[in-house]
Amino acid sequence: MSRKRNFEDTLDGVINNPAYDMLGGYQIFIRRMAIPTFILIFALIIWSITSNKILTAFITGIAIGPILNFDRAIAHWFRLRKIKNE
Repeated sequence: MSRKRNFEDTLDGVINNPAYDMLGGYQIFIRRMAIPTFILIFALIIWSITSNKILTAFITGIAIGPILNFDRAIAHWFRLRKIKNE
């Protein structure tokens, strides 16, 4: 029988997840707050330059992949740097 997980179990699973230990614990903040804020600011800048909704959506959509991969690359770089120093 499966046990239904409550909110505390889910929260403990997210907080104690070793995948979020990269970047000194700031990866949760970066992924959930900074990246969406950066994407919104980027979209507003593109909107002010072009004043075209479709072009703004297209350019912002193309930029999402590199932004998320840049975050992953920085985390990987910090992880390799930490392994070298040990």
